[in-house]
Amino acid sequence: MNIGIMTVNDYSFHPTMRLAQAAEQQGCKICLINPYKMLSGIGKGKFQYTVNDLVSPLDVVLPRQGSPMGEYGMALLRQLMHLNIPLINGVEGITIARNQYITLQTLAAADLPVPDTFFITAEEGFHRAVTLLGGYPVIAKKMDGMGGEGVFKITGNDDISKLCHTLLKEKKGAVVQRFIPPENRRDLRILVVGNEVIGAMALSPGKGEFRSNFHLNGKAQCVDLSAEWKTMAIKATRACHLEISGVDLIITAEGRPYIMEVNYSPGFRGLEEATHIDIAGKIIEHVCHRINRHKRTNNE
Repeated sequence: MNIGIMTVNDYSFHPTMRLAQAAEQQGCKICLINPYKMLSGIGKGKFQYTVNDLVSPLDVVLPRQGSPMGEYGMALLRQLMHLNIPLINGVEGITIARNQYITLQTLAAADLPVPDTFFITAEEGFHRAVTLLGGYPVIAKKMDGMGGEGVFKITGNDDISKLCHTLLKEKKGAVVQRFIPPENRRDLRILVVGNEVIGAMALSPGKGEFRSNFHLNGKAQCVDLSAEWKTMAIKATRACHLEISGVDLIITAEGRPYIMEVNYSPGFRGLEEATHIDIAGKIIEHVCHRINRHKRTNNE
């Protein structure tokens, strides 16, 4: 089985390296698809593509660019979709998950708990959002931030014009949310593969930091989830039309859960270290099962 991984990273990047190791152990081959080096086209009414020095056709593609994937990457994924190459995750799910606010819209529509949030497109919208949220502090986020980047804690009006320029210069909008203090809260990353929670970890912010992302020196430890939180993570994954997801859940000091984000290409280095679970192996197992089912369906 030839598994394509759409990413700009090489095998030195942890998830790519681990997925390649797991694929080899299960008798599969990995082909890295750099979207900036993939050529797609329509010739004589037929869809076609070329990727690197690929000899055999791809059986499946795992998009792993994360939320910064732009319209170019989406066009390439649609090309593969039209060629009937299964995508894990698919175009619909990625369209939702790569946008912070669309994700929250989708979750709220599914009656899942999300933090109070406003979508802004201009500086005056930011000031109105702060008022409606009850004042400072608030959290402001880029629409396509990843790994805690593009997330700001705002405590007052100083330099708001400069910040709004940073957040809004790409004309994608931004989100402003109620600030949830890190004291006595629980930050959870839950990995869902298929319809199953594979593993979960609790994250603690580093000293002087309000973000708990592992990449920002947050501390991770294995955690046992309640049935309620497992169900919530699986429901969030389904609502966002994903097969594989990293669900970020915050439990406030009062015990109230909020889903903060659903990531379609979650990193899992911290999760593997914290849980000692072969996360990459679980993902490749799901991919193989999914493709075997796809082939059986096409042969019927």
